[in-house]
Amino acid sequence: MMKKLLLTAILCATAFSAHSHRVWVSTDHTHGGEILKAELGYGEFPEFEPIAKERLDIFKPLQLITEKGKQNLIRKGMYNYQYQSAKPVADGSYLVVAEYQPTFWSKNAAGWKRENMTQMTDATYCEQTRMYGKNIVNVGHDSADTAIITRPVGHMLEIVPLDNPANIHVGDRFKVKVLLNGEPLPNVTLTATFDGFDTSDRSRTHKVEAQAFSDTTADDGTVSIIPLRQGFWKANVEHKMDFPDQKVCQKIANYSTLTFQIGHSHH
Repeated sequence: MMKKLLLTAILCATAFSAHSHRVWVSTDHTHGGEILKAELGYGEFPEFEPIAKERLDIFKPLQLITEKGKQNLIRKGMYNYQYQSAKPVADGSYLVVAEYQPTFWSKNAAGWKRENMTQMTDATYCEQTRMYGKNIVNVGHDSADTAIITRPVGHMLEIVPLDNPANIHVGDRFKVKVLLNGEPLPNVTLTATFDGFDTSDRSRTHKVEAQAFSDTTADDGTVSIIPLRQGFWKANVEHKMDFPDQKVCQKIANYSTLTFQIGHSHH
């Protein structure tokens, strides 16, 4: 097990990408009757950083998913990654989701640009990037419902929890299912880590943080995350496939995260 963890950490340390930034979502500990506050992560987990103005248009507003459907959160706060619900929320278990809309990124000798291969004719690589973030929020101390959070939201690539993490203790198995276009995705690697696992300074390297857990999905798309510590966790899965028109771009690249709290919240 230790070898596996070490190997994962080494692999993650050497994996460089233009898109080492991942989209993820965090919500403040919230009581029923309070405004829900959420933050859009697009940087070095678990740190938040302002989103570059020229990239703001890529992101859809954060959405709160309740039994009444989806509602956009309002961008509000000191920084452009901070959001709030329009109205106070009741006790219950909900999802807050983020979406980075399909965006072409191409690379040539000069670096990365937001273009496809018809625009950057000397590109050596192109991908249409899509990113998704999903956060499980339990409003009120006794909320551990599963109805909303175990229902797929329809992202092209998504991690669907099969239980509420409020019911999971340290060392328990937290089962999730990975879907691609709504279908189970077998044999894909899911990694997970928690706030405080990787304490190295990644601000200069922009590498993906070291992971505390790694496993592969079964034929039915399921995998059980084993959270060995209390705290704020982020699970991550990635998938690439050929872009339909190879003259325009090479790959469709999907990146999806699920964030959740194990044990008591310390916000």
